[in-house]
Amino acid sequence: MSVLLLFIDGVGLGDEADYNPWYALPTPAFNRLLSGKSLTKAAVGRHADDVQVLATDAGLGVSGLPQSATGQATIFTGRNAPQFLGRHMSGWPFKRLRQFIREDNLYLQLERDGLRPTFANCYTEEYFERKATKRGWMSVSTVAIDSAAAPIRMMEDLRRNRGVFHDLTRRHLQAVGVNLPEISPEEAAEHILLLLSEHDVVVQEFFLSDVAGHKQPPGLMEWVVDTYDRFLGHLVVNKRARDTIILVSDHGNSEDMRVKTHTMHPVPTLIIGQVPDISDEARAAWDLTHIVPLIVRTMSQAN
Repeated sequence: MSVLLLFIDGVGLGDEADYNPWYALPTPAFNRLLSGKSLTKAAVGRHADDVQVLATDAGLGVSGLPQSATGQATIFTGRNAPQFLGRHMSGWPFKRLRQFIREDNLYLQLERDGLRPTFANCYTEEYFERKATKRGWMSVSTVAIDSAAAPIRMMEDLRRNRGVFHDLTRRHLQAVGVNLPEISPEEAAEHILLLLSEHDVVVQEFFLSDVAGHKQPPGLMEWVVDTYDRFLGHLVVNKRARDTIILVSDHGNSEDMRVKTHTMHPVPTLIIGQVPDISDEARAAWDLTHIVPLIVRTMSQAN
């Protein structure tokens, strides 16, 4: 049994409204999973024995709009990063928050238990040659995997289909000087499924949903929704029955295209597969600190 953690940036549980592309645009895979509903607040609840959506608090008891650095740090560590800093932090984590992530995170906890986690995203060699990267300016997901024994995947892994680019289809590789052909979301899902057959926990990060919500360039949000829906749909249909997918976001954004900022909406925790029972009390208080413990408990129960 393996767990796939899908972190999708900037997707809240919004309204069933035209300004919410996760409702207004076609999402056949989400609709099949969610009793005909889209990924909105109306989908919260159980849709099958092995499919449920939990409304997830991204505010974490700290005032202000939830932000990326602290939201992601909480997802990857299971600890309340905004509370630790006393505020929400946007963008990449500062030194104090980077240390918070390196001290303990999902990868380290799994490795201590003798399990094999991996981060599916592949990096360009140039990424680690940047002055900013060498000074420690990295995303939360990069800081987390850099602290672990698990190797960081690079372009050679991508060429061998042993990982995915952050956009799944490699559409944006040309912009960073890598000449590889574009693939379909379904092919990207197959590459993830291969990793899932070889590891106990696989993590994938997709952040163009947040970019689309902030910048709103023509066509990007439509591409994001179509690509991700197809990717998820292929994963669900083709995964092993015993494997579990957990999808979560760090804050709202792209579910309300009337604004270019983050939102106060709860975010989804979409669970596809078997996990330990979640009590009604836990559901009512569900927030981003619960993701790591849920994965650890799921793996512990499986073993």
